[in-house]
Amino acid sequence: MKTDWQPRVLDLHRFTQLEGVWQDATPLSKLSRVFEACLDQPGLGDRACQWTLTGELRTVAGMTQAWLHLTAEVSLSQQCQRCLEPMNIPVQVDRWFRLVADEATALAEDDAAEEDLLAMDHEFDAFSLLEDDLLLAMPLVPRHDACHAPLSAALEDDLPHPFAALAALKAPKQ
Repeated sequence: MKTDWQPRVLDLHRFTQLEGVWQDATPLSKLSRVFEACLDQPGLGDRACQWTLTGELRTVAGMTQAWLHLTAEVSLSQQCQRCLEPMNIPVQVDRWFRLVADEATALAEDDAAEEDLLAMDHEFDAFSLLEDDLLLAMPLVPRHDACHAPLSAALEDDLPHPFAALAALKAPKQ
């Protein structure tokens, strides 16, 4: 049986039936959406995302269900929103997806399901799923736990208040 998986055109039905496993160390330069969301630093494109995609079958209440498990780890370069200095943020993904017959079934069951649902596809792009989940795992506002640099030169005590000059223009009350 053929078990050399092609993650850009993965047959999910076959992958889960054979309980397939795909492991890779993908350079960030090949994950373009994640790469573009990072602060540009030398060597960033060569930094590897370690990830695994596993398919499995589970029997629940007498029905066989197909599941995918995605795990990923990577350190991404971001800009701290407090001090505006670069920082590396470890990003981890550990998600389970239950596979359903089609998009209509996924939409119909989505509200009642606790797990994430994906439509069964014979040409599924695992890289897109990886990128989506890495982007979702990134912090919305990256920041250091404690910043050492001042937020702005305007916050230093020896600078005049920007509206102090307006007080001199104010007409005295009569």
